[in-house]
Amino acid sequence: MRLSDWKRTLLAVVGVAASLSVSVALRARLLEMARDVRRTHDSYYLPGPDMTVVMSLGYRAALADLVFAHVLVSYGLHFQEKRRFEAVTSYLDAIIALDPKYREAYRLADTFITLQPKPPRLEDYRNARRIEARGLAEFPYDQELWLIAGQYLAYIAANQVPAAERDEWRFDGAKKLARSCELIGSNQNIPHHCITAAALFNEAGKRDLVRGFLERVLAISDDQEIQSIASGYLGRVVNDAERERLDDRNRRFRALWGRDLTFVSREMFSLLGPQFDPARCAGLPRSAACATSLRAWGEALE
Repeated sequence: MRLSDWKRTLLAVVGVAASLSVSVALRARLLEMARDVRRTHDSYYLPGPDMTVVMSLGYRAALADLVFAHVLVSYGLHFQEKRRFEAVTSYLDAIIALDPKYREAYRLADTFITLQPKPPRLEDYRNARRIEARGLAEFPYDQELWLIAGQYLAYIAANQVPAAERDEWRFDGAKKLARSCELIGSNQNIPHHCITAAALFNEAGKRDLVRGFLERVLAISDDQEIQSIASGYLGRVVNDAERERLDDRNRRFRALWGRDLTFVSREMFSLLGPQFDPARCAGLPRSAACATSLRAWGEALE
C-alpha cells in the first residue's frame, strides 16, 4: 500500500474517532434538550372525510381500523403528556365516513372527546352528542348505544352546557334512557335506569310520559324489585282509581300468563300471545277471552 493510501486511511479513522467523541460528549446535553421539548398542538394528517374515503382506494374498512388504532394509541399518549387530544373529533369523523357501521367509534365517542387531561370545551360536548346521534341512526336497536347516549346527555353533558339548554339536553337524555329500556339486551342494570328516566320525565313536568313509560316498565319487567319501585313511583303521578285499574290489569295479565305458558319468559309470552279457542270464538264480537294478541287483549279490557 502506498504512503498516500495510508494517510487517507488514517485521516478517515481519525475523523470517525473524532465524530464518536463529539457524539458521546454532546449526547447527554442533547437528551436533556429533547426532554425539554413539548408538543403543544396536534397535527392532523388526513384530508377531509370525503377525501379520506377517496384516498382509501376502496379499502375503507381497513383504513378505518388503522385510523381507530391510531386514535387508541394517541389517546393514551396525550394522557401521558397531559395535553388535549385536539384532533380526535376529526379522526372519528374520518372513521365514520370510511365505515358508518364502525360501532366502537360511536360507543367511545363521548369518552375520547370529553374525558381528557384538559377540561372539555362546549364544542366538545356538542361534537360528542352529534356523533352519538349518528350512531343511534346507524344502530337503532342497539340497547347499549342508547344507554350510553342517554347517560351522557342526562348525567354529564347537561351539567356543562349553558343553563338555557340544560333542560333540553337532560330531557333528550331521559328519552334515550327510556328507549334503551324498551330494547332487548344483556345489561341487568337497565331496569334501574328506567326508573331514573321516569324521574327525569317527572322533573321536566311530563307526567303523561311518566305514566306511559312506567306502564311499559310494569308490562315488560319480571324483576319484583323493579315492579315494586315502578308501581310505587306510578302511584305518585296517578290517582287512586287509575292506580287500581293498572294494578288490576297487571294482575289479570299475570293470571293469563299463569294459566297458559308459565314455563316461558314474559317477553316470549308477549310474543306468542294468549291462548284462545278458535271454534268457540268464531263469529263472536271482540272480547278478552277471544283475543289473538296481547294488544287485542288489552284493548278488549279497556
